[in-house]
Amino acid sequence: MKKINIIILSLFFCSCGDVLKPNCEKSANANRETECLIIFDKLPAFSTPYLNAKGKNLLTGKECECEDIGRWWIQYKEYLQKGDTIIKKKGQLIFSIHKKDTILNFNFECEGKVYK
Repeated sequence: MKKINIIILSLFFCSCGDVLKPNCEKSANANRETECLIIFDKLPAFSTPYLNAKGKNLLTGKECECEDIGRWWIQYKEYLQKGDTIIKKKGQLIFSIHKKDTILNFNFECEGKVYK
């Protein structure tokens, strides 16, 4: 009986490994669909694992909001300052932070692979 329990537990933990792995292709495709062209008036609240940015649309100058759907953008919160511009174009997997004198580009990565 003890051996059967050990075998069942081993199978359970082995099969759960695939469930816990991210679906990188699915995440990449979802991130390709998002777009954000925003100038920060003020920094967003970093109280959640998602970047929820408010500011002015880079093209129209109107108030807008961008939401990070997959926790990709929030990784770069330490680079963000008031007045920075975020550019994430639909169809691309590059997240850019434009500062007064510097542009920081970040590629989408998942499980050690860079997606383009």
